[in-house]
Amino acid sequence: MVMIGPTTAQARPSGEIVGPVLKQHSSITKMRKTLRGREKKGQSLTGAEYYALAFSCGYEEPKGPSKIMNFLSQSKCTDQIAEYYVQAGMHGTPEGFLAAGKAIGTGDKAYMYGQAAYQLAGNDSELRSDALEFLSEIRDGVSSPAQANQQATALAASLVSNRRYASSSSAAPDSVVAAGAKPKLTWLDFKNPKRCEWGPLAFRPFVNSVRATGKNGAWRAYPTRIPGISKPAGIRIIRNERVQNEPFEYDFEGRWNGLNVVGLRQGSMQGYPFKYSGTAIRFSDPVSVVVRRLASLGFPVKPDGSLYLVEKPRRERYSGPDGSGVATVVDTLATWVVRRGKETYFFCDQNDEWQ
Repeated sequence: MVMIGPTTAQARPSGEIVGPVLKQHSSITKMRKTLRGREKKGQSLTGAEYYALAFSCGYEEPKGPSKIMNFLSQSKCTDQIAEYYVQAGMHGTPEGFLAAGKAIGTGDKAYMYGQAAYQLAGNDSELRSDALEFLSEIRDGVSSPAQANQQATALAASLVSNRRYASSSSAAPDSVVAAGAKPKLTWLDFKNPKRCEWGPLAFRPFVNSVRATGKNGAWRAYPTRIPGISKPAGIRIIRNERVQNEPFEYDFEGRWNGLNVVGLRQGSMQGYPFKYSGTAIRFSDPVSVVVRRLASLGFPVKPDGSLYLVEKPRRERYSGPDGSGVATVVDTLATWVVRRGKETYFFCDQNDEWQ
């Protein structure tokens, strides 16, 4: 067994772990065949290679017209996915332990590997948060959380002793795990992240939640229901901001793609190109964590979260009661990840402006 130096864990999306390994092969199936061959011969694999092997074991090529080729391309190691993810964790890739827990799904062993990922996350709050979320989801199906914690602590200690990792932390206390169960906000999923096309359910909380009173253009906020959350969301009208229309902020908590959501914002913000509108998800996570996760989901965001703006003019014909002709339409796409106080705002909008 080849020893590797101690590592400080850095949470990475699966693609960032698998990608560099895949570049050495012509396809996922070729990568699977090569890595399995090396593993069967007793040759050493790195943590990333074990992780890529586990990933490739769960991959199936699209079926073609040839039954023989379809058979040859089938994965023969689907029953070893969790085992390979464990080996990734054992060889310095802590994300492997979390992936192993998720592959197992439920029970004490899954919980134990989730705790191992939590303890070996180093100073990486993103990996630690993902592990805590997983532990919270499966906690009710665990017969002995205390025993699983002990096993995870022993495993982490042995890996630190063997210099697979630089250090480990204590297990996540059961009280923290129980309190960490937050609603999953899947209704916030985007239809097309690259174009900032929000999903059909994302705007439902905004409907009739703020109404004009008819008195001097004043607005009044009404409690609104958030999908999956029993308590109505509080709504605040943000006044005295130098934007065209008064923004509204909706306060609620949940998890979305591993990020901690604290609410939504309807309305623009100083520095954002859409003066009259804008929609943002609000997070408690820092900008660096939010940007990293958004990029992995396919959103066009800059590494530092600064304004991403693309304007594409095109010519469009129009006709109406006042005549017809040709006008310029500017297709504007903007994203912005910015910190304000204790929250991170993620704006993502697309708009056609007629000129």
